[in-house]
Amino acid sequence: MFLGVDGGGTKTAYALIDAHGALRASHVGGSVSHLSQGYERAAALLVEGVRAVFAAAAADAAEIRFAFFALASHGEDSASTARLDAMPAAVLDPAHFRCGNDMIGSWAGSLACEDGISVIAGTGSMAYGEYAGRSARAGGWGEIIGDEGSAYWIAREGMNLFSRMSDGRAAHGPADDGMRA
Repeated sequence: MFLGVDGGGTKTAYALIDAHGALRASHVGGSVSHLSQGYERAAALLVEGVRAVFAAAAADAAEIRFAFFALASHGEDSASTARLDAMPAAVLDPAHFRCGNDMIGSWAGSLACEDGISVIAGTGSMAYGEYAGRSARAGGWGEIIGDEGSAYWIAREGMNLFSRMSDGRAAHGPADDGMRA
């Protein structure tokens, strides 16, 4: 069996499939982001989620041929990479899993690891693509630096427009009416 884990900033989704690609079990749990949870809590939530999907499939770690843990912010800070890479070791043999950025999981899942670009716009926003063995990413820098297209950015831009309308620095429009309702 194969385990895929999408550890985003808001929630974590787990999917366990068999060798034929049939879904054996899935589970959704809380975010395993070390930035919001801290390393120890994130690791505990990750293990809890893996165990929950195993229980739902009546399976165990010995049946896992390989797992990929797509983790928010993985690889973005060299000081945290080793700790993130070690998180699944409490429940799986390190020879049977790999960790990477959650954007890689988005690309692999949406394009079946074929050349192309995957764009996400959720809690955060980022684009990642691969072509002819080369890879590139853009965005994903967080709300302070720039996360254009993310939910946070959209809300902030809406509030910014509302404040300009309220102050008379922008023409009144639907955003003004909607915010006052």
